[in-house]
Amino acid sequence: MLSVVVRKDGEVLAEHDFEAPKPTLMWSVSKTFTSMAIGIAQSEGFLSLNDKIVDHFAGEVTETNDRLKKMTVHDLLCMGTGHAKCPMEKVIRDHGPFDHISKLFFEEPVVYEPGTHFVYNNAATYMLSKLISVTTGVSVNEYLRPRLYQPLGITQPYWEADVHGISFGCNGLYLTARELSKVGQLLLNKGSWNGQQQLIPAEYIAKATRSQIDTSDFQEFFATVDHKQGYGYQLWRNAYPNSYRMDGMFGQYVVMLPDKNAVVTYVSNEPTNMTGILELTWKTLVDHL
Repeated sequence: MLSVVVRKDGEVLAEHDFEAPKPTLMWSVSKTFTSMAIGIAQSEGFLSLNDKIVDHFAGEVTETNDRLKKMTVHDLLCMGTGHAKCPMEKVIRDHGPFDHISKLFFEEPVVYEPGTHFVYNNAATYMLSKLISVTTGVSVNEYLRPRLYQPLGITQPYWEADVHGISFGCNGLYLTARELSKVGQLLLNKGSWNGQQQLIPAEYIAKATRSQIDTSDFQEFFATVDHKQGYGYQLWRNAYPNSYRMDGMFGQYVVMLPDKNAVVTYVSNEPTNMTGILELTWKTLVDHL
């Protein structure tokens, strides 16, 4: 573990850095930021969760079937695209190239009815990031700058992008633990900051933080009971009652605990037992909050 920040009743209750704090790669925690951008963009009229994906990317789709035609923004958010595997599976394994992710996305067969079958899908989140670029004219990182980062006092966040300037969306965002904990507080506050600014619509946060698709059959090698409680809009539900989390590889977690009015943030570099970091919440912290 590199850093831990515990917030309670809106204030930092405890904080410890095991080394000098610095912006750290958030891995899949980045996905939640892409989701927040989608929620804001919907409220600003750029898109709808019911929009068909092929309508926004008609120029990139070479072949369609009835399932692909039905796929919506909602389906990408909850990773219910209908794919049997992540379209980026091979390029992730081969460490690239990551130059044509949307091509991989549309070429991958859609074998399930969209919205019915969960597959952890990095390409789906990339497509959400690209959707922000297509509909707003700026990258998801630039889109969030005045709408999220600046109100929270997050300065100059870096987000890796592809050769086309599209923020990867599924990965690539760098933040400090303290900055990340503010975003967790924002989610716990249902999108409100300091009781004055509604940065993300509360209705969207309500949808994003509840289960939108069943994950009880999730079979990755690292899966625990906390991966089988359902998935929202780029957020996981926990086995602990009424709680949810941002979740990234090597132990990046932001755990929102509404019943405790608390947020626990971990930034880590744990290669062999990353879920052990999350489980510290249940074994060590939660009873003291």
